[in-house]
Amino acid sequence: MANSDPNLDALVPSLSGVVVDLSKALAKSGEPRLAAALLSRAWAELYRSGEFLKQAKAMEAAMHLISRLDHSDVDRGDLGLLRPEGDEADLQPLDLRPLAPIDRHSEVISRFEALADGEEFVFLNDHDPKPLYYQLKAEYDKVFDWDYLKGGPEEWIVKITISPGQESRDQEGQS
Repeated sequence: MANSDPNLDALVPSLSGVVVDLSKALAKSGEPRLAAALLSRAWAELYRSGEFLKQAKAMEAAMHLISRLDHSDVDRGDLGLLRPEGDEADLQPLDLRPLAPIDRHSEVISRFEALADGEEFVFLNDHDPKPLYYQLKAEYDKVFDWDYLKGGPEEWIVKITISPGQESRDQEGQS
């Protein structure tokens, strides 16, 4: 969908590229949280406009790139505040929405790595976490099920279960 202002149609893609480049540089220089926060704000504005979806997709890809950078030396804050304690922890999904986009994958991955055969956890996100599914499939030998308990449009709830057997039900395309 093109905007009625041809100058804006040319300016937005150019500025979007600048935002992506600056965010990557900011993340690599030790400010990944700030980079992810700025990039997610720009992404949200483009996505809401409905007119510059190609640029929004490029920003989304950059957010995923930033989330995969090694930030072991960066303070991630006390993420434990997001998790209920005791029996309530098993009943409530891990809500990723309050986390900076850069921290979401690492939080789910740390939970995933801690699961034993037959164990599961549920998380809630504000967009389809499909790239995370592919990342887990590509990087881990664990056989797991990925079940969409809710598939948008405002929130996605996913249950990940480590399969006790050798075969998994591939739920990638079902919601």
